[in-house]
Amino acid sequence: MSLNSGPIGWIVIVLALLGVYFLSISIAAFTLLKTAGTLKKMNAEKVTKFTKYTSAVRLAVTFLVIIGTTMITLKCWNLYDMGLKSIGYLLVINYLMTCSLYLLGRVLPSRTVSAHPEAFFNRTYFLALLFGKLLYPCIWLWNKISLKLTVKARQEDLAPRTSWKTIIDIITHEKENGELNSGAFEMIEGVISMHGKMAREVMVARTDAFMIDIQNDNDRNIDAILQMPYSRVPIFNEDKDNILGVVHIKNLLRAARKDGFEHVTIRRVMRPALFIPETMTIDEVMLEMKKTQNQMAILFDEYGGVVGLVTLEDLLEEIVGEIEDESDHPNQIYHKVSDNEFIVQGKLALDDFNDEFGTTLRMNEVDTIAGYIIAQLGVIPDNGDQVEVETDEKVVLMPETIDDSRIKKVRVILPPSLVIAHVRKEKSLN
Repeated sequence: MSLNSGPIGWIVIVLALLGVYFLSISIAAFTLLKTAGTLKKMNAEKVTKFTKYTSAVRLAVTFLVIIGTTMITLKCWNLYDMGLKSIGYLLVINYLMTCSLYLLGRVLPSRTVSAHPEAFFNRTYFLALLFGKLLYPCIWLWNKISLKLTVKARQEDLAPRTSWKTIIDIITHEKENGELNSGAFEMIEGVISMHGKMAREVMVARTDAFMIDIQNDNDRNIDAILQMPYSRVPIFNEDKDNILGVVHIKNLLRAARKDGFEHVTIRRVMRPALFIPETMTIDEVMLEMKKTQNQMAILFDEYGGVVGLVTLEDLLEEIVGEIEDESDHPNQIYHKVSDNEFIVQGKLALDDFNDEFGTTLRMNEVDTIAGYIIAQLGVIPDNGDQVEVETDEKVVLMPETIDDSRIKKVRVILPPSLVIAHVRKEKSLN
């Protein structure tokens, strides 16, 4: 009797699918425990052995998937007496099998172990170890071949990489269980959200940045610098695209203490500026600031024009939230007009807008809510124009205040579904 006929074939299929499910549970539980940092609390011998055989267990899952898929295809072929004209049906069956095995091997195991990963790991440990030992020679041979073929190849366990979503799920679970306080949760979430975010998304736009023209009267420039609450001020020559350097107020006061303000010039106390492309990621900017010992960077676009600036404080605020000192005014994201109507700053970042109102606004090359409106309209509205933009989520955006071709304020009208979610968020914060 052949394997693809009679009850033996079905037994093989069932065993293969069960193997995929339970081995995947073991890997998912191990990955979750490893990410959460709780492995050190478990049996050291178990952890060491499973770490050694992780790749072999994953290979076993792959083999079982192949066996299960092949057997089901053969069973369907024999069951329905399919000929060459029915290849299309086989393709459909294979597609459905692929989706089913993905659910069985990835989605369901992750959901199953999320609440009690350690318990599931202990229950499936011996089954996983058995398959791991059986297929470990294959992994060992593959590593040896790879080492021979690739000069720079390293012999290491191919442990699964943890996705950002998995980390978010873990810390959310820890917070809900009371094992992680809100402050720590927000900081970790801030670090993760920085991944891939570009400098231009957190910059102070060129039009909003305080800068000094060196062509102005020196005393007037010094007075302007001392009146502002900034420790570092960019200096330009006639045009903001022509940045000469940055003045640190500490250097200005040190020189004034030594020689008197009447003998101090801006050019004398100015230091070279750090220039970076606007597309550089935040983590790269922080490394560059550390390497060059700068706390401010000037951002330029692909044409070499200055688009804004970013400070170390701006970057840290992405992690810990707004940092306000005694000279800062409270920065309100919105002014509430009614339960479903709000006024926001046009320069509000799209990410911050989405976080606050539960929306999912996205657009290439656009970082602010004002930019989103202009991109949707295709023109810059004049002051007094009655225009509005309705998003896919039925959110209405209306320019409220326009000054010098800039949308300063935006009126936001939320649909009932988002109003309810926003009210719940406000209550949770209070």
